[in-house]
Amino acid sequence: MKIRGFNHVGITVKNFEKAVRWYREVFGVSLISEGGLTPERISEMKKLYNLPEGIGVKFGFLICPGGGLIEIFEFTETAPFAHCWNRPGTHHFTLDVKNIKKWYKKLSERGDVEILNTPQRDDGADWFFFRDPDGNLIELMDLRKNYFPIKYLSRPVGFFMRKFKFKKNYKV
Repeated sequence: MKIRGFNHVGITVKNFEKAVRWYREVFGVSLISEGGLTPERISEMKKLYNLPEGIGVKFGFLICPGGGLIEIFEFTETAPFAHCWNRPGTHHFTLDVKNIKKWYKKLSERGDVEILNTPQRDDGADWFFFRDPDGNLIELMDLRKNYFPIKYLSRPVGFFMRKFKFKKNYKV
């Protein structure tokens, strides 16, 4: 069995409509579906959601121009925001962009995001982190000259690394 690819990342927002508008304005995403779960339905899936009784949720999927989805959730009651890099779990998602300096300037001028670092360059890729208006941690990355090799050579390189360099990680 093999996975076909990455599908989506899910984030929680305070206001569904405001978040859809913000992500559309900033990244050009489109809302492609919307739904919700009643408190009763969430209660039936207590093990999955681990929420107090009586909380409902609205959710939707935003499709990114280059593919991939962002799922947003608005709960009728939210817990205080807490982010910790060294806590196991998802802590950010990364969007593939071109021209980090333009993105940095555009987001710096908005006034509704928290920029966390200036653009950096490591291994030929440019990147920086910021928080959306709800505090979700986002990284923008321009792979620069690495874009095409990663896009088109990742499978054969992965096969090679699995068979040779990282062979010890695949012993059963």
